[in-house]
Amino acid sequence: MKYLIAAGAVAFMLLVSARADATIWIVTANPDMTFTPAYVLIHQGDSVNFVNGGGLHNVHADDDRFICSLNCTTNNAPSTAAWQATVRFTRLGSFGYYCEAHGDLSSGMRGMIEVIDRVFVDGFEQP
Repeated sequence: MKYLIAAGAVAFMLLVSARADATIWIVTANPDMTFTPAYVLIHQGDSVNFVNGGGLHNVHADDDRFICSLNCTTNNAPSTAAWQATVRFTRLGSFGYYCEAHGDLSSGMRGMIEVIDRVFVDGFEQP
């Protein structure tokens, strides 16, 4: 019974620790019709804060998971306002996005976010 309680406490501590380690990354929509950085490698649970650095922009996920400018719900059309919107990434994978005013699913003002697992165990593979 003591081991079960200890294991539960360790699992809780790991969960709290993982949340505390989450990072917020900044991606800027630039006046020159680019995103900086255009590619971001993040961990599961991290967030990306999209910021309009000047011009008429928004961010639209290729899979429609998010469309953001002034916010990510009702005011998400391209805007010249100094907007910023934060999106948290909980799923693993690669997520492309673009500005609706200057790009599309295959060209123009595009970016990519790759989400990887936060936990890596060295030496896990058996020879």
